[in-house]
Amino acid sequence: MRKLILVFVVLSTTLLFSQEKKEVLFVGNSFTFYWNLPSVVQKMSDERNLNWNVTQSTAGGATIKEHWLGEKDLVTKNLIETNSYSKIIFQDHSMNPIIAIDSTKKYYTQFKDLIPSSTKTYFYSTWMYPKIDDSDRDLLKKNTIEKNLINSGINKSSILLLVGKAFDRFRSKYPEHKLLGDDMKHQSANGTYLAACVIFSTLSSQSSKGLTHRYFGKDSNGKKIYYILTNGGVAEKCQEIADSIVFNN
Repeated sequence: MRKLILVFVVLSTTLLFSQEKKEVLFVGNSFTFYWNLPSVVQKMSDERNLNWNVTQSTAGGATIKEHWLGEKDLVTKNLIETNSYSKIIFQDHSMNPIIAIDSTKKYYTQFKDLIPSSTKTYFYSTWMYPKIDDSDRDLLKKNTIEKNLINSGINKSSILLLVGKAFDRFRSKYPEHKLLGDDMKHQSANGTYLAACVIFSTLSSQSSKGLTHRYFGKDSNGKKIYYILTNGGVAEKCQEIADSIVFNN
């Protein structure tokens, strides 16, 4: 039995290190970094031995234009020009796909021109929050952000990460669980977990079902820190909704 276990460990380790490391970059703002979204995606990939290295270039309230111009101390262009990323995720300010889709398309296109064809690109389609939403909207139909990103043609050159659609479907089926924080704009821990499931499954083509519902690591002093904590039941519901969006949309 010990020999069989040793063989299994060796084979698993060999498979892990034989996979080429995939460098993944998130480009966005607080809708990206709230509740450690990039780190949660990293932890999900670690759990599945996918050998990803997830990093981010983010600033609160940043637009994709500000990323391009290097405002708010952002160095996104330099990162893209000097690193070889396997996957890059773009996100504009939450309102821009509604009120300034031409700007979204313009600066997204300029970034695309910097990126080699071998790099897969994704565009983060975020959720409608009360300030920009219609309370009577049909949650099972495309929201304005998703429709405008499609009408702009962004979906033809990058895969849309349909997080906003997942939020709508979750709200329709499980209204008792909150996806937004107290400001009714940014995502709660539940919302981040749902977003992470959608992003993980879209990037990996793997179901998120069975992933753990809490992720932790250690700080520079070796003390445990939690990236995210969700109730196990909510996590399973997030995984179910993410699968329905990514694989059965």
